[in-house]
Amino acid sequence: MNEIETSRIDTEEDAEPGGFRQSSSSIYSRQSAAHFKDRLGELEMENARLHRLVAELLIKNQQLRRPD
Repeated sequence: MNEIETSRIDTEEDAEPGGFRQSSSSIYSRQSAAHFKDRLGELEMENARLHRLVAELLIKNQQLRRPD
């Protein structure tokens, strides 16, 4: 198990009475469609930002590796 999986198991935030855990999909199923669409838009924007950041870092990395 990796560190992320271990920390997920150790947290009690999703625990229900009796020790059962809710799945993350059940959390989203209770949210309104408008909230879900807003969140989806936010995640798409963040994803695009991260893609640009990775592209910039790849270019910088290539420039640094280029022999002068």
